[in-house]
Amino acid sequence: MINAEVVARAVAARGGSRSETAVFVRMDGRLAVVNIGESTVPVPCVGFNPPVPGMPVRVDWVNGSPAVMGPASPLNPLGVITGTGTPKATVTVDGVEYMLFLSAGYTPTVGDQVEINWWSGIIQGKITGADTPEPPPESSGGATAFSVTVRAADSGRYQSGSGWWGRAPWASASNDGIWVYGNRVRDAVGSGDVTRVEIYLPLQQQVGVASIGVHPHASIPGGGPVITSKTDLPIGRRSGWQTLPASFGPYLAAGGRGIGVADGGYNIWRGVDSDSMSGALRLSGTR
Repeated sequence: MINAEVVARAVAARGGSRSETAVFVRMDGRLAVVNIGESTVPVPCVGFNPPVPGMPVRVDWVNGSPAVMGPASPLNPLGVITGTGTPKATVTVDGVEYMLFLSAGYTPTVGDQVEINWWSGIIQGKITGADTPEPPPESSGGATAFSVTVRAADSGRYQSGSGWWGRAPWASASNDGIWVYGNRVRDAVGSGDVTRVEIYLPLQQQVGVASIGVHPHASIPGGGPVITSKTDLPIGRRSGWQTLPASFGPYLAAGGRGIGVADGGYNIWRGVDSDSMSGALRLSGTR
């Protein structure tokens, strides 16, 4: 551990104030122990007490005196249970996993959408749903940016000669997998122009090659899926939020279309029946 006084002297020599991002490790009495670059230092925690271990936090320096002010970015109060246990469970929030305590009386199930109290670090319990706030009226000042998240309506895997035989998408030598959205993407995007699209991939297993593309099916078709515009999905980009080719955005925004995986060795992702965020799309652009 590098002494905080050494770091503080270096900052004080420059004077003034600045902010930087650190990683919270643990509490030491009333001090927060954080990693700043290659240094580990204890500093006062004044804005959010205590953070969750591993959480990125903002450290403000004023004339050489540091203080943890709070999370480096706003925290989503909603997450999805991705691992059960007691007294803690694993909850995934915007693609990042946290191990948090459970509220008394709540028994977690993988796929539950839950509310999180970040101040106490406790999973409050399962929710029945969450409304997307209506945006304020647009001004006449031109296009405005938007970002929406759309969950898949269903998912599945298809094997030639055997048909559809499960809801977990596979990309293997004999199986193709898809996520379908009905018209959810079209309804969420409206008249907007999509410039960026990401997909959430809850990876279970990866072996060999895999590709990802688009298909023209609003729901699970009767026969095999038609997956086109396929692009390589390399190891290291098969889990969590992954950016898709920009051309996929306008195609999906037309509605009745979806995402497929194919040409694989032996790759498996959880389906919507075991992870409600499986295949979720995050679309950004302007209206």
